[in-house]
Amino acid sequence: MEKMKEQDPERNAMWRMDMSPMSEQGANINKVGSQDIASSLQTLSHQIQENNNTCKQMIQIPKLLQSLSTLVTFRLGTHIDLYVDNQRLKVRGWSRECLSWIRYFGDEQDQSDLVNQGYGRVMSISFCTAGGKGEEQDEEIWNGLEYITWFLRELHEGRTFRQPSFQPLPLLARRTEVQIEEEGASEELEAQMNNNGLDGNIKSNAKLAKAMILNRFIRRG
Repeated sequence: MEKMKEQDPERNAMWRMDMSPMSEQGANINKVGSQDIASSLQTLSHQIQENNNTCKQMIQIPKLLQSLSTLVTFRLGTHIDLYVDNQRLKVRGWSRECLSWIRYFGDEQDQSDLVNQGYGRVMSISFCTAGGKGEEQDEEIWNGLEYITWFLRELHEGRTFRQPSFQPLPLLARRTEVQIEEEGASEELEAQMNNNGLDGNIKSNAKLAKAMILNRFIRRG
């Protein structure tokens, strides 16, 4: 791991951030700057996406999932100027994408770790716009809905069509749904079902996400 760090100086800022404890406000990120963080997160996302082994190595970094989950709400609700605000949107967006790729390549234990870090809560923030919690643009709303839908689907149904495979994880699914409910996102899904953005794709994804949550009650019936 140390060797990887030395060979890739472009990611030094990202490594330093991951290895240090972070408060919910992301206080110690100020040393790096929003633009550098966004760039590092983009690089990290691409590396995870391109190499499953890289994903497994990344997951072992202490506090990586905690850091990414914190960055999803990076400076949410504060405004300086258009450029800085856009950089912060990128930080939140790339953080969500990194978490999503970890979910995609992760095994059963990784899914559990994601739930422990509040995956359902941090992903649902992206489409909680009606209540004033989120500030994300249409593409990020669409992505957040997509991430939640696939996560719940695999937790409910298991993963058998690709590796690493795992059986249904109903307890993790329920905990994720509780996180979504506690964030007030179930109500926000109703609002997104009337959102015609991205040629109606937001509305479609909102309906799919809602169906995955409602199917819980059908299964229990």
